[in-house]
Amino acid sequence: MTLSLRTALADAVILWRTDRDLMVRIAGVFVLLPMLAIGLLATTIAIDPAAQPEQIRAAVSAFYSANLIAVVAISLTLEFGTLMLLNLYLQRGRSVGEMLRASGLRLLPWVLLVMANGAILQLGFALFIVPGVYIFGRTWLMGPAYVAEPTRGLFGAIERGFRLSAGNGWRVAVLAFGTGVVLAAAVLVLLILVQGIVAALGGHPLVHAVLLVPVAAAGAAAFVFFTLVRIAAYRRLGGSINGM
Repeated sequence: MTLSLRTALADAVILWRTDRDLMVRIAGVFVLLPMLAIGLLATTIAIDPAAQPEQIRAAVSAFYSANLIAVVAISLTLEFGTLMLLNLYLQRGRSVGEMLRASGLRLLPWVLLVMANGAILQLGFALFIVPGVYIFGRTWLMGPAYVAEPTRGLFGAIERGFRLSAGNGWRVAVLAFGTGVVLAAAVLVLLILVQGIVAALGGHPLVHAVLLVPVAAAGAAAFVFFTLVRIAAYRRLGGSINGM
């Protein structure tokens, strides 16, 4: 089966309109709030506009060292939110309580899957950019397979993701990277506008915090839509729903 990029995007739009109320509540708690938290934390990074690359790296490293526990907690919350969204659309008919329980029980294996995926991608990008992009396309469907087909387990999901993307690695990669770049660029433009407004108003921390809310909301919306495109690609290539 050949993946149609246009059809996958159209499917994602349809999914966006499906269960919207519940999706917004899940994303509000497990995506928007973590993004707002990391945005507020990031404002504590003091970087001189004229700083050298080494100074920037040192400032970022110091930030992570000082906020490691908070950053890990925020990252885990975002991963939990991803699981909740995948459960919402790939395990139909479940109550919120059931989704919370399933996501909590499978969070650790999910994090291991994310780490394994990241290791595979690093290997691909270490070889060269092109192999890295292709490998990304081949691994992008592992996550949906892990949630939709829980009986397969962690290694079964890895194998299933590779099998579903066979013959469509480049199409999946283009879909994922294209969607991700467009969404990230839109959020970045909004962030630059907000930073300009904050600077014009004197850079007051309270103003900065308030204006970060729409940026975090845009980031959360982009995160959700990116996840829905991932689900749409998985379903279009023969992935199951409710393990069927």
